[in-house]
Amino acid sequence: MGGVADIARHFGLKAVYVLVAWGVTRVLEEGRKRFMRRRRRRSEETGADPAEAAAQPAAEAAASGAAGAPAPGRRDGGGGGGRYRLYRRALAEYTPSNPGWLREAVGYDAAALATDMSWQCPLLIQFLAKMAGQPGGPPLTQAVRPAVAASAPATGAAAGPLGITLGKQARKQLFALEPEVTYLNHGSYGAAFRLALEVQQWYQQQLEAQPVRFMETVALKALVAAVADAARFVGASPADVVPVTNATTAVNAVLAAVPLRRGDWVLMFNTTYPAVKSTIARVAAAAGASVIEVTLGMEELQRPALAVGAMQSALAALGGGGRRVRLAVLDHVASFPPLVMPVAAMTAVLKQVGATVLVDGAHAVGNVPGLQVPALGCDYYTTNLHKWGCSPKGAALLWAAPGPGPGGSERQAALRPLVTSHGFGLGFRGEWLWQGTSDMSSWLAVPAALAVLRGLGGPERLTARNAALVADAAAAMRRRWQAAAAAARATAPGTATAAPATRARVSGNGSAAAAAAAVAGPHPDELLQLGGGGDWAAGGGAPCMLAVQVPEPLRGYVGCGAAEAVALQRWLRYERGIEVPVVAAMGRLWVRLSAAAYNEPADYEALAAAVEELVRPQGGGGGVAAAAVAAT
Repeated sequence: MGGVADIARHFGLKAVYVLVAWGVTRVLEEGRKRFMRRRRRRSEETGADPAEAAAQPAAEAAASGAAGAPAPGRRDGGGGGGRYRLYRRALAEYTPSNPGWLREAVGYDAAALATDMSWQCPLLIQFLAKMAGQPGGPPLTQAVRPAVAASAPATGAAAGPLGITLGKQARKQLFALEPEVTYLNHGSYGAAFRLALEVQQWYQQQLEAQPVRFMETVALKALVAAVADAARFVGASPADVVPVTNATTAVNAVLAAVPLRRGDWVLMFNTTYPAVKSTIARVAAAAGASVIEVTLGMEELQRPALAVGAMQSALAALGGGGRRVRLAVLDHVASFPPLVMPVAAMTAVLKQVGATVLVDGAHAVGNVPGLQVPALGCDYYTTNLHKWGCSPKGAALLWAAPGPGPGGSERQAALRPLVTSHGFGLGFRGEWLWQGTSDMSSWLAVPAALAVLRGLGGPERLTARNAALVADAAAAMRRRWQAAAAAARATAPGTATAAPATRARVSGNGSAAAAAAAVAGPHPDELLQLGGGGDWAAGGGAPCMLAVQVPEPLRGYVGCGAAEAVALQRWLRYERGIEVPVVAAMGRLWVRLSAAAYNEPADYEALAAAVEELVRPQGGGGGVAAAAVAAT
């Protein structure tokens, strides 16, 4: 029995030893795991890997003593290969390899560059010298305002120091437009000045003659100077302005910089440009945010100042005083109807609810006089230079107010180009100066376009002339179409009374307003007008654009939808040589008229006569109607 007890005691002690050993092992393992977790946390907080840090001095010594040795901070995976580096905090640990020529360009001073002739185009230098050597031209007086009568000859006056008569002479000397086309659509893509195109071609030739020198010195110097010139043109500091290719690109960059999250709202209008609407929808959906579209009715479209009240009603409908609106996108000049919106007043309301405000001023430069972007109070502003600024296509600017922005970060620091390139880490200016290899010549020609605008008397004087021209021409056009429609109904068998139309908008000033008022009564034949001249500083209309309702019915057109708009625009373009946008909106067809330095009354007379062909009764059918249908 004693032997059995000894055996039991022996195995019992072994079991105790095993359990103790297992417990100690578990404790040590847990301690090791906790130690490793703490070390990893410290590593993440400090951005350093302890093992890597310990190996770094030896690696540095090896790197300094032998070619081909592992670089500092890299691990040798064995076998002579497998080297790599870990970036646990990439933005903090990564150091970009910015080229020296770009770092130098970030520090360029536009004022100092003015005396550097290495980058300046001789054509522009000659033009500016000519401008400086000539006395100023006569002011744009009432003599500039063309008569609206159909029989009146095209008249104009020499504008500014250039001394060029506006209209046909300006078209021939300043623009490259086809002479046989009646061009009434400057608002869509603009038309570049000849001088700007010649300057652009000079820079392109310099690029191909010595690409490296041009891209790394000439182009960047010229770009810095061009951005500074454009910034001054809109009353902004060059430090707050960066170059982009178009306003839509700028809108995309701003929407990417504004942090959105679920529960936020983005505000836009039914008049917002379609491409911008699409951008808002995509960005909001990706962030889980929602979109509210403020609807402007006919009353607000005829009196843009009422848009502020419509927006306030939309903010109230969201609850919480509208404070859930994270971002609002406003048009300075709507594409259609072409109205200048009271963006300063709207921005003030939106700032009260804490919203970030982006103003899309695609039509502003050269169209809205006295433009001072910082005075609007918005966070971001973008405008095209190739529309009413008459530069080559592909030039626009983006302005960002300095100071804290959305989410508390610095506004300009958070605003990055959609393309990351060599400017990474060089700050607001450096990031935007270089966005990969591209043809910068459109932007480099901007100073030439702005110089011609100044030579024509500046945007204020030129805009006053254009606003008067388009308002007078529209009044005559409406009167002519209304008379033709009334005559067609009177001679047509089984004439029916037309549905009453909404009272027309009377815009413009002086004789233009009087002429419009003469036909603005509440008659069945009355045609509507939206936009136009007027007190644009108070939001009363786009100076150089307006929309005029097309009379109906037109022979060969069964309705007023999008298909009819396309057919009529194509018929005017291909059959009558007239370029003008035709829009289907609010159950009507409209033509959007533009007035630029090259337009004159005869251009609008041609459009009035062409549309009148489709209004006058014609026996036998076919003819113009068939051509209109075929054009689709």
